[in-house]
Amino acid sequence: MYVLLALLMLGALIVAHELGHYLMARRCGIAVKEFSVGMGPLLLSRKREGKAQLSLRALPVGGYCMFYGEEDGGERAFARQSVGRRAAAVAGGPLMNFALALVVVVVYVCLLGVQTAVPRVAEVEENAAAAGLQIGDELLLVDGREIETTEDVVSAIAAAQGASVAFTVLRGGEERQIALAPFYDEALGRYRVGFTFATQRERVPLWRGVPFAVSYCVQSVGAILDVLGGILTTGRGTENMTGLVGTVYVIQDATRSGGLDMFLELLAMISVNLGVMNLLPIPGLDGSKLIFLAAEGVLHRPLPERVESALTLAGLALIFALMIALTYKDVTRLLMGGL
Repeated sequence: MYVLLALLMLGALIVAHELGHYLMARRCGIAVKEFSVGMGPLLLSRKREGKAQLSLRALPVGGYCMFYGEEDGGERAFARQSVGRRAAAVAGGPLMNFALALVVVVVYVCLLGVQTAVPRVAEVEENAAAAGLQIGDELLLVDGREIETTEDVVSAIAAAQGASVAFTVLRGGEERQIALAPFYDEALGRYRVGFTFATQRERVPLWRGVPFAVSYCVQSVGAILDVLGGILTTGRGTENMTGLVGTVYVIQDATRSGGLDMFLELLAMISVNLGVMNLLPIPGLDGSKLIFLAAEGVLHRPLPERVESALTLAGLALIFALMIALTYKDVTRLLMGGL
C-alpha cells in the first residue's frame, strides 16, 4: 500500500508539472495537441474541436503535455509564438511545482496544524525528577515571570548561567514551587535543566500560514542548491543520491512511520525539488530550453536546429545514464539492507 502511495505521489507531481505547461500554454494562446495523465497504453480519450486531446493512460507514473509542431499547429503552433510566450509555457511546469508545494504547506499548517512545543513537561531526567518535577506538570512561572511560550523558559535558563532557576508548576489543580539547578551540556553548547517540553497540534491562521509556506519553499530551494553546489564542487553528498527506487523506498518508509504529516511534508519537499531540478541548465530539461530561448531573444534568431537537437540528445543521454546508475545503486543497497 505504501509503495503504491509513493508511486502515486511521484506520478501526481509529474502530472502537476505537465499541467503547469498546459495551463500556461493555453494562457499564452499556444495550441496543445495532447495532455495525458499517466503513461503507456491509452485507456480513455476525449477530443473537442479546437481543444487539446485529454487522455488517461494505464501507468500512473506521470504524464505529458504535447505541443503542436510548426507543420500541423497553424498560427498557434509552439514554434510560431514569440520568445516570451514560449518561455512562459516552458516555465509553467516548474512554477506549478512551486505553487503545489505552497498549497500543500498552507493546507498542512492552516487546516491540519503543526506540532508546537508548549510549556508542559513531557520527559524528566534524573536531576529534574530528584528536584520534584514530574511528567505532565504545567509550567506557569519561571523566576517569578509568567511563562507564555517555551522560549521564555529557555531564555531564563540561559540567563541564569548555572544559578538555580525557580519554577511554579501546576499539578493536579495545585501550584507547586520547584527549584532546578541548570547544568552545561557540552554537546548542545548551552545550559539546560533536564526535562523536555510536550507538543500539541496547533492550527496556524491563514495570514501566518502563507508567509510560512513561502519561507519554507525559499529555504528548501536554498538547501537544494547548497547540496547541488557541494556535489559539483567537492563531491559532498553524492553518497546520499538516490534514483527512483530509492525515492520510492524513502517515501513509503517515511510515510509508514510518520503518517499523513510525513506524507504531506515529503510531497511539498519533492515538489520543490522537482521544480528546482527542472530549472537546471541541463539540455533536455526546462532550464536548458529557457536558456535556448534567452539566446534566441538576444540574437534575434533561434539556435541552429541541429545544435539544439545535439545538445538535447546529449543531455538526455547523460540524464538516462545517471538514472540507470542510481537505480543500480539503489537496488544494490536495497538487497544489502543499506537503504
